[in-house]
Amino acid sequence: MSPRRPHSPLVYNYHSHRPLATMLWLLNKPWWYYILFLGVYTIKHSPALLMPLATTFVINSLEAGRYVFLEWWFMGLAILFLAQHIPMNTLFADMASNVQRQLEMRLRGAIARRLQQLSISFHDDTETGRLQSKMLRDVDIIAGVSYAIPLTVFGALMTLVFAISTTLAKQPWMVLFFLVIVPAAVILQKVFRAPMRKRSHEFRDGFEAMSAKVTEMVQMIPVTRAHAVERTEIDNVDEHLDVVRRKGRRLDRIMAFFGGSVWITMMTLRVFCLAFTAWLYHRGTPGMKIGDPLLYTAFFDMMRGAVEGLLHIMPMFTNGRESIRSIGEVLECPDIEANEDKKRVKRVEGRLTFQNVTFTYPTVDRPAVADLDLDIAPGECVAFVGESGSGKSTLMNLTIGFRRPTEGRLLLDGVDMENLDLRTYRQFLAVVPQQTVLLSGSIRENILYGLAGITDEKLRHIIEAANVAEFTDKLPDKLHTQVGEGGAKLSGGQRQRIAVARALIRDPKIIILDEATSALDVISEALVQEAIDRLVADRTTLIVAHRLSTIRKADRVVVMKDGRCSESGAPADLLAAGGEFHKLHSLQQMLLNRNDLL
Repeated sequence: MSPRRPHSPLVYNYHSHRPLATMLWLLNKPWWYYILFLGVYTIKHSPALLMPLATTFVINSLEAGRYVFLEWWFMGLAILFLAQHIPMNTLFADMASNVQRQLEMRLRGAIARRLQQLSISFHDDTETGRLQSKMLRDVDIIAGVSYAIPLTVFGALMTLVFAISTTLAKQPWMVLFFLVIVPAAVILQKVFRAPMRKRSHEFRDGFEAMSAKVTEMVQMIPVTRAHAVERTEIDNVDEHLDVVRRKGRRLDRIMAFFGGSVWITMMTLRVFCLAFTAWLYHRGTPGMKIGDPLLYTAFFDMMRGAVEGLLHIMPMFTNGRESIRSIGEVLECPDIEANEDKKRVKRVEGRLTFQNVTFTYPTVDRPAVADLDLDIAPGECVAFVGESGSGKSTLMNLTIGFRRPTEGRLLLDGVDMENLDLRTYRQFLAVVPQQTVLLSGSIRENILYGLAGITDEKLRHIIEAANVAEFTDKLPDKLHTQVGEGGAKLSGGQRQRIAVARALIRDPKIIILDEATSALDVISEALVQEAIDRLVADRTTLIVAHRLSTIRKADRVVVMKDGRCSESGAPADLLAAGGEFHKLHSLQQMLLNRNDLL
């Protein structure tokens, strides 16, 4: 199956520096849908628009000696206009839900795809809690704002046009009074825009930091409990929560002050409107009837509500702008693994060649791997040993393709990996890490992760080869046993055997074992090592090991020191040479003998 394109159309059209255009584009429906949507809104909203006219008509009719509620046509129209609101409002809500839920799905899907494409460096530098906040809270905000802003603008414009056109037809001079609302709104918007944007940005940063800390706290609970530092961890979380509280209060205060300023400005103008229209009636202005002051005051209230709605878009838009910027940190991040238009890997022999490979982390001056020349033949088992920080794990990340050489070349079967589609290469690769990552599902789901069409016979063969059957056959639910979050219901040895089975069932050509048995007891290590021996047979294997017992079957040992290969050769030859490998072996034997004495 061919790999998917790394960018969805949504990613191509997402521009955080153009938030309004991005919000409108995210709605993603044909033009006729929105025409119909606005038509339904107009019909359902018509009773609210016509109510001031109806009220004025009733009052003026009473002045003329008529009681219109006894006239069938008036009551019929009133009932019709009111009754249509139920089906129209239901249709309107359904159409709005369709737009909003689809936007949420598309945006979250785009974030998920982008997260799969972004480099390991990006994920190393970004807390999980921040990513969760973008995926959940920011998408909710954008969906709400993208729906509310166009609808608020349309509703406000419809109200303004209706009120102004009706007023022009009845009493043109009143329109000049109504227009005072607009400059008052513009002044308020200009005064509050900058401080509200600043406070919203501060709150967003504080919330993301808090989310990251809470996620970290949950992950660290076993360690926290084991070291009796619950109070310290609670204090750390409380500190982040207090930061969010203080920044949230500052944001709430500026929004409340803005809302209060809008309200008092508009209500003051309303009082003047009522006084002015009453004065026009009192002086006997032609065309003014007793109900007209109520009509124009109602129109003023409608226009005030429309303008306030437009003003309240500002804090909504500020929140939406921050969320668009926040999600843009993912969707617009250029640090992706570029695989497009590169050569697909259809077959792997298993030869890996390092030619003067050097890799330096961006924030570190000294190379993690320096001037490495190494050729690994197909089917060869090579063990990498050395002190912590000597470059072993970085070397494995280079082999997987998580990192790219800063200098030099890494070849797969003679082809520079820089020119390969690494997604297709990894279909022939399997990794068994020191700490196995499991889904919170069943044992079967974890072994078959990402695979389909595996027969029960093949699965049974794999779990026996990986020594998984040794413990699953004793469980009531066998392979359907739930492992808990992160495999919490299983022992370390059981998790590692599942990892071996997950690798073995993929029938890889290249195996990477990153200290796969270093955290296990002797019995578990023996079972896992037996499973590993079956896994690595006739496959190119790279082993990172601290326990030298795990490399007893290695064809070659590479000793790493300060990012360089200090010596390389068969285990027996290196022991006889008395170099670095001999020192490591002697030190470990001394520690083992000391433990035996204890």
